[in-house]
Formats: sequence, C-alpha cells, structure tokens
Amino acid sequence: MPQSLLRRLMLAFVLLLSMLSARAQPAATGTVITATGVPVPFASVGVRGKPVGTVADGQGVFLLSTLAQAAGTDTVVVSCIGYEPRQLLLSRLRQQPAVQLTPAPTPIREVQVRHARVTPATLGRTATGGTAHWTTSSRDISEVDGNRGWEVGTVLPITRNSYVDSFHFYIEQNEFGPIRLRFVLYKMEHGQPTELLLTDDVQFTIPAGQTGWIDVALAKYRLHLPKGQTVAAGIQWLQGQQLSPDKNHFGGPGAFPSPRHRALARDKSEAHWRVFPINVSMYLAVQTYK
Repeated sequence: MPQSLLRRLMLAFVLLLSMLSARAQPAATGTVITATGVPVPFASVGVRGKPVGTVADGQGVFLLSTLAQAAGTDTVVVSCIGYEPRQLLLSRLRQQPAVQLTPAPTPIREVQVRHARVTPATLGRTATGGTAHWTTSSRDISEVDGNRGWEVGTVLPITRNSYVDSFHFYIEQNEFGPIRLRFVLYKMEHGQPTELLLTDDVQFTIPAGQTGWIDVALAKYRLHLPKGQTVAAGIQWLQGQQLSPDKNHFGGPGAFPSPRHRALARDKSEAHWRVFPINVSMYLAVQTYK
C-alpha cells in the first residue's frame, strides 16, 4: 500500500476517533443544591438584563450551554421561591458549577380573620376571545433551551382589599405534552414587576394538549392584597416537550388595543420585561371587603 494512502487512512481514522470521543462526552451541567446537598428543583438560572438562561430540572440540574451567549463577566442570578437568590459571575459558575441556595427566612404570618362581610369578585379578564394573542410560537425554541424560564402575566390594580382564592388563565392553543408551570405574583412599581409576593412555590401541571380555562387554587396560601396596590399575576414555564418538532404553539387570547390594561412577558428570569397594551384572558378570583 502506498505510504501516502496509508497516511490518509490513518488521518481519517484519528479524526473518526476524535469525533466519536467528542460525542461520548456528556454535556456540561450545573446543579442547584442546598448546603446539605439536597437538590433545589426547578430553580431559575438567568443572566441579569439579558434573555439568556434556563430553569433547572426536578433534580436541580441545568445545562451550562444555555448560558453560552453570555460573557464570563456577566452576572448569573440563581433563584427559587423560598430561597435567598444567589448572584455570581458566569466565569465562576463555569469553574464551580454547583450553586448552593440558602432557605429564605420564613415570615411569621399574621392570623388573618376574614371579614364577616366579603364580596366575591374577579380581577382581570374573563372573556375567551380577542384579536391579540400571547404565545410561545413567536420565540426561537431550540433543543437546548426550550421555553424554560419564559414568563407571561397581566397587570391588576387592587381597588379593594382582597383575599385571593384562585388564579385562572385561558389557553386557546397547546401543541405540547404535559407542561409544568409556576404561578407568579409580583408587586408592581413604576410600571415594572419588582419583588415576588409569594413565600410558597406554587407549581402545577397541564395535561398534554389541554386547552380552555386552567384553574390554580390559592386559598390555602392566604394571599392578601391591600387596596391601592398594583400586582402582576401570571405563569412561568418550567418544563414541557413539543408533541411534534414543527409545532410550538402555546398561548391564549387578549383584547387589543386596551389602553387601560397591560400584559407583560419576558424570555428568561432575569431578562427585561416587555409591556404590551393588551388585556389578556387571565384573572384572580378574590373575596373583597372595605
């Protein structure tokens, strides 16, 4: 066999081994844990001010490749309801990919005696039609990223003191398998969501392909909203799988234009919020009193 042909065959063999070795390497991952090593499931991992990040899985594991578009000097915020958020440089996270979260101090809840005279009410939109739509289909859903961390919600002024019974939102399209979501409730300041008003992590799952009204029971969490406050109520996407690679629709309707109402959305947990003059089909069922 000619030496030149032998060298080419050897080179091709070495390249093949290199490719097989690269494929065999497991994807680099990070983990979110407590000080005792217990996983923190579905913790949010986001790059401050950028639409970059993800949500850890049920074992607190996330892919570092979801942060590839960020620089090493960017700040990563790892957070989960019930824990103190942790901030660190991406360069440090890559070197030490195990992030420890500390449980947040549990506030002593006041014993709330419901007013003897309360009135059932709804805060938000209960209609199921509209010319506007909130949807995942306008986003780039990649295999490594998906919708993890995506949030959408509605802004609700509180005109009367209220006890929260439940949250409801309408789905008109759903081309996904079972979807795990998190209920979020933010305080609004200067037109933007700020602090979360929840001390409990409220998660729920939607069956594959389900549409219509989704109801989230909240009475047991004893949420109280004082008159004069403005809040944003909505959902955060934690986990879900497309039923087909070419289908990525999940969303609901809204009225547009709606000068007095606002909808909010952001791609990841630390991205900037986008605000739209849309009244989406989401509402809180409450008991009000003077």
